[in-house]
Amino acid sequence: MIEAINITKDFGAVKVLDNISFKIDYGESVGIVGRSGCGKTTLAKIICRLIEPTAGSIFYRGEDISLLKKRNLKKFRQKVQIVFQDPLASLDPKIIIRDTLLEPIVIHKTVLKKDYREHVRALVKKVGLDYSILDRLPHQLSGGQRQRVNIARALATQPKLLICDEPVSSLDLPIQVHILKLFARLRREENLALLFISHDPYVIKAISDRVIKL
Repeated sequence: MIEAINITKDFGAVKVLDNISFKIDYGESVGIVGRSGCGKTTLAKIICRLIEPTAGSIFYRGEDISLLKKRNLKKFRQKVQIVFQDPLASLDPKIIIRDTLLEPIVIHKTVLKKDYREHVRALVKKVGLDYSILDRLPHQLSGGQRQRVNIARALATQPKLLICDEPVSSLDLPIQVHILKLFARLRREENLALLFISHDPYVIKAISDRVIKL
């Protein structure tokens, strides 16, 4: 599904990534582990085409994503979603959770307008949250609840690949365990491929079929 070929990224004189190549198949969970500053997040952003590599290519279903324009790029971003490390920084502090979850549905038109309400409620239920959070603001939720909201928002576009960039590192250990179990369940139920990034080898081992070390 996704193939990275000879990905290199330089920031000035600093080479962050050097000829990284790998594949991710449908439904597969691949872990990327490495110390802080080794380029894990940079690689995630390149795969999502949030930044461009200095050299190399990312292919999605055989198509070079650097060549995608407007409509096809939008389709690509519908199918490849990312969950970031900081759950609070990833949410608009002035928007209630209901509208946060509605935004990607409206943008990508994944369901009919008449089904918006039920689809949002289904997303909340899918990640183990109560419907009461829908009318709250991000600061009114716990860290674990906020990360579940971020996961629900990523699922709203019905992706095939979910990139998880240190999604549990800012959470307490018991919450980390619950979130990892949630990712494992969603992978089975949604037939998701996961690219799971962490500096913690124990987290990577718990969630991944195979591991890439940077």
